[in-house]
Amino acid sequence: MNIEATGLRAIAASQDIALPARRTPVYRSVDVVVCGGGPAGVAAAVTAARGGARTLLVERHVVLGGNGPLSFDIDLGQHPEGIAAEVAARLEQAGEAGPDRMGEGRVHDPEAMKYALLDIAREAGVSFLLSTWVSDPIMRDGETRGVMVENKSGRFAVLAGIVIDATGDGELASRAGVAIATVDQPAAVQLNARIGGIDFDRALAGRPQWPALVAEAKREGRLADDQPDTIELYGVLQPERKIAFLRGPRIEGQGGRDVEGLSRAEAHLRNLMREFLPFLKGVPGFESSFLVDVAGALQLGDGRRTKASRPASAVDAEERSAVPDWLEGDVAAQLLKIGAKPAGVERLLIVER
Repeated sequence: MNIEATGLRAIAASQDIALPARRTPVYRSVDVVVCGGGPAGVAAAVTAARGGARTLLVERHVVLGGNGPLSFDIDLGQHPEGIAAEVAARLEQAGEAGPDRMGEGRVHDPEAMKYALLDIAREAGVSFLLSTWVSDPIMRDGETRGVMVENKSGRFAVLAGIVIDATGDGELASRAGVAIATVDQPAAVQLNARIGGIDFDRALAGRPQWPALVAEAKREGRLADDQPDTIELYGVLQPERKIAFLRGPRIEGQGGRDVEGLSRAEAHLRNLMREFLPFLKGVPGFESSFLVDVAGALQLGDGRRTKASRPASAVDAEERSAVPDWLEGDVAAQLLKIGAKPAGVERLLIVER
């Protein structure tokens, strides 16, 4: 593991230890194991299960959806086809997704997204292992033969014909030896919140004055200098509910793998949010506002990319020998439409955010 990349630099100067060998029980053997239960991971799992593969989805949180719903990153994006389009259609039909009344684009309710992903995965026959961390790939002769998982019940092995890394930044692939490329632009972390009791007519009438009000509060010492420069609301589907999401303070250049840095950022951003909310109640239209909840996770920028290739299916390949045997068949062909095969490691596919 790259110590510098993880931010745990103190380990470099410490003494390492040798752990005793132990036998690990096998939890299950499946055709496909998907590591990560965000939208991309659910899409991969549903694709595999619909193709008849015995599919297990492993997710570290107790709900599906990944970091998006937990951090109030609720941009729905444009998905003309595929599983993502199915999920978007379900949300829109239920009135839980649509145009953002505060700006451009489409947004969704984060709680509704969790249920939509759960429903579509269960209907496809996907099995779940929630509140579970994928710790390491099981490697043999350059192939991933499964993963090691850990949860409250202990440490177990999951054996699989195909392993799919849907962690979002190639965590599992990195541990399998796949080359990792850092994203060119610096990443950022941000803490968002959900605010209720907003009088939108009065609030939006005073919107042009928001930057000046924030600047005045900073000059007077009521707000820290690293607070946002204005009030930024988003995610308003039904104004009559008087609820909006608030883009909170952010830290630029904070990588998602620097655990020490993330820990400091989490504490600092939550203190900034606690300071910002009383200020908000002094802004016209927000006098009766109240905190519904602060996001349970930081909104993370992309930190790295995997160097992966997309081989054609055996049916489409000009040279049949160019496609590995394990990628033969309809299920693998469908998975290759949403995932990528990294060079140098077999039986591993990667899907990104």
